[in-house]
Amino acid sequence: MDMNVVGSVLTEQTKINTLEKVNVSLLKESNKQAEQKAAQLIDSIPPMPEGNKGKNIDTHV
Repeated sequence: MDMNVVGSVLTEQTKINTLEKVNVSLLKESNKQAEQKAAQLIDSIPPMPEGNKGKNIDTHV
């Protein structure tokens, strides 16, 4: 096998590996941001007063 071909294949594989690492990193960052936004939304909901719990039940679907 020609060494130029081997070098070319290895270069392309290195590019693919690098892109996969970048994609994984971006996916992790995106999941982290989504988790933070969800936590912010949950935290922004005020707690219900103890006396009102269970009195308002939505019966419509």
